[in-house]
Amino acid sequence: MTFINNPKVLAVIPARGGSKRLPRKNIMPIAGHPMIAYSIMSVRDSTMVTDWLLSSDDDEIIEVAKRYGAFIPFKRPPELATDDIRNIDVTLHALEYMERLKGYQYDIIILLQPTSPIRSSEHIDEAITKLINSNLDSLAAVKGPFQKRDPILKRINEKGELVAYCNKMKNKTNEPFYIYNASLYAVKRDYFVTEKKFTADNQIPLVMDKYHSTDVDEISDLIVAETYLNKINSERE
Repeated sequence: MTFINNPKVLAVIPARGGSKRLPRKNIMPIAGHPMIAYSIMSVRDSTMVTDWLLSSDDDEIIEVAKRYGAFIPFKRPPELATDDIRNIDVTLHALEYMERLKGYQYDIIILLQPTSPIRSSEHIDEAITKLINSNLDSLAAVKGPFQKRDPILKRINEKGELVAYCNKMKNKTNEPFYIYNASLYAVKRDYFVTEKKFTADNQIPLVMDKYHSTDVDEISDLIVAETYLNKINSERE
């Protein structure tokens, strides 16, 4: 078992301004706060994150995030704000900047997507703890388990007919399956820098229920997330 003693953990919140499917979604109001605020509040309340920052190319997002106490040491350069840029490149840029600024290397890197407003600080700390105590290089948040005797996947063929997606697809063992929920990725620094990947063939799972796995991609997701956040807030009162 690998144990990292007193690990240095860097969390990165990527918040580009150019969303196409749901424009300006990172700062859309949801249950009383702009969506970006929930990721800021969750990482701020983490007990295991050493440093964190928000990376954005957008002046309005930066202004909103700063009102919630986000650390934003730079405005993301234009070449890292295009439609085809990967979060890997954004995170590598943030990692290099922070290691120069702080004068030390990190052990673990956490990616926190702002489109997952129901992820909590407890999820972040659990992910770090799991990765610290593992020989594996990466962790991914997933939703599940899902279980179907025969997955019913369909496609529309060239004739406009609904047909089986794959005729050979059979789940004979009825084994449950899990799906990335895009909420959180954690990776050990050396693996990330060398492989330039958040994921590995074998990963540690952080299983989150369907509510906490809500990923806001379109307006219907926003409604679901707001409903659940309102429920959480009412239970706290």
